[in-house]
Amino acid sequence: MLGRPSIATTARLCACLFLAGCGSSPHSDGSGGATAAGTVGAPGSGGISSASGGSSGNQASGGAPGSGGAAAHASGGTSVTSTGGALGSGGSGQSGASGGNHTGGGGASGGVTGGGGAPSAATGGAAGGTGGTHGTGGSGGAGTAGAHGAAGAPGGPYLDLAFSGLTSAVELAPLRLAANGLYPAKITISSGGVDNLFGSNAALIASNAETQALRSSVQHTDLRIIFTICEGLYRIVAKKSSGIATLADLKGKSITAPNSGASSDYYLYKMLGTVGLTTSDVKITAGMAGMGALSTDAATIWEPGIQYVSNTLGSDAIEFQNDAQGNTVYRELFNLHATAATLADASQRRSIVALVRALITASQQITADPTVVYPLMTGPTGESQDNLAKSFKYERYAGTLVDDLLDVLEQEEVWRAKYDNRTARTRDQLAPLVDATVLQEAMISP
Repeated sequence: MLGRPSIATTARLCACLFLAGCGSSPHSDGSGGATAAGTVGAPGSGGISSASGGSSGNQASGGAPGSGGAAAHASGGTSVTSTGGALGSGGSGQSGASGGNHTGGGGASGGVTGGGGAPSAATGGAAGGTGGTHGTGGSGGAGTAGAHGAAGAPGGPYLDLAFSGLTSAVELAPLRLAANGLYPAKITISSGGVDNLFGSNAALIASNAETQALRSSVQHTDLRIIFTICEGLYRIVAKKSSGIATLADLKGKSITAPNSGASSDYYLYKMLGTVGLTTSDVKITAGMAGMGALSTDAATIWEPGIQYVSNTLGSDAIEFQNDAQGNTVYRELFNLHATAATLADASQRRSIVALVRALITASQQITADPTVVYPLMTGPTGESQDNLAKSFKYERYAGTLVDDLLDVLEQEEVWRAKYDNRTARTRDQLAPLVDATVLQEAMISP
């Protein structure tokens, strides 16, 4: 839609504004911790605290809001453990603002001649005072809030992540690659989806198509879409022997589809509409087409199931993907989700940001050479590498949060609400479902 900046543009603008030292918006869970009083140092040297320590600088300046670490222009000391990051997680300081790397920590306040102590805990926050002469330490001031509730999380190891999603999905390729070493901790992948983010033993992150986010978010209003893992291009595979030569020939024919309000169902609805048909004009058999003989005249399902159908039918198969003019009718937006509560927790958010950064890298690697992930996919999908190569032609791993996500949600909500027998939500009501701030933070170099 004209006049609305893209998510990628917003992300780049956010990064530029941060690096220029602009203030960040406060959040209830995003305040940096107050730094402790500096320890007394020997004449001519800075004091070192027991927790994070740091060398004193000349005319030390305070850290940037919500972050800590080494200050530019010979300002505060460097944390011994880890330093705070941009937007409360990582980034470099400018014009006296303290920067640091992504892993979060406290910045030191230096002394003029004697050296003030470093903060006693690796928390974000600007240093409020400088050390006095001959080793008298100054007290650190209270930290300010990091942007979007992500004030510099403590350093140390990243969290092991519990992920819930369709384990056989080809769309999960970037996550498989991220879990194979790009993310710096363990990722446990379990069967499920966005509903598994709620209740006891909830997963920290989950994947599903946008259709399921629309369904689940009615009950779970704090569900958030934070990243698009994959854009899936669907297809209908039909039998020539059933007298099907064009899409319009599906009228009166039987079609295997999930029939559960899934993304494949929406795709079928959209495709039939291009030739003036509705789902009432066909006979839908609920099911997940895949291996084995196809008992109906046609089928639609996500990869790799539809590839199995194509393989089974062989020369009898005819495929329909786009409208008669070759335009894409629908693409599945297979997204990464978290909850608002999780994203407000500094430690959990820090790890999720690191995962998104790993997913961006994984997406780039797969786009450059899809075979890099094939060995990790054959087991979960049950496909050979030859079949994976066929399925991957219908997957796009863009490594971002797609610009038109809210547009898609708004249009699709009408269909989903009718399926669920409820009132459709407005664009403004759907807007909180999309949270671009995690991607914005991930795009800032650690």
